[in-house]
Amino acid sequence: MDNKTPTIHQLKKQLGPEYRIRTIDFERCLYRDFGNGFNVEISGVNSRRKDQKATLYLWYGESAPDCLIVKTVRDVERTVRAIGSEADCLKDYSSGLVLHGYNNRDAIFYMLHPELTRRNS
Repeated sequence: MDNKTPTIHQLKKQLGPEYRIRTIDFERCLYRDFGNGFNVEISGVNSRRKDQKATLYLWYGESAPDCLIVKTVRDVERTVRAIGSEADCLKDYSSGLVLHGYNNRDAIFYMLHPELTRRNS
C-alpha cells in the first residue's frame, strides 16, 4: 500500500462519477448503484488507519426490510485499483444473477437459503 492512504473523497473522485458517499449504518461509505436492482456498499474507507481494509457488500434492494446482502468481499486493499476491480466483479456477478432469473427479493432469498422451502408455492 502507498505511504499515504487515500481519503474517502480521493477514492470517490478517482473511482469515478458512478460512486457516491453515503452514510450507511452510521458509517460514511462509498456506494455504487448497478442499475439492475443491486448495489455495492464499500465499508472501511473512512478511516485514517493505514492498515484498515475495505469490505464490499453486494446488496439487492434499496431499503429495509426489503434489502438483502447477497455477497461480501472482505480484506480489500484501500486502493482505487483493488476497490474498483472488486466492485466491477460484483457488478458482473449481479448481472449474472439477473440473467439467471434472480431478479427479485424472493428468488434471491431462496437462492441464499436453499434449506428453506416455499410452503405456499
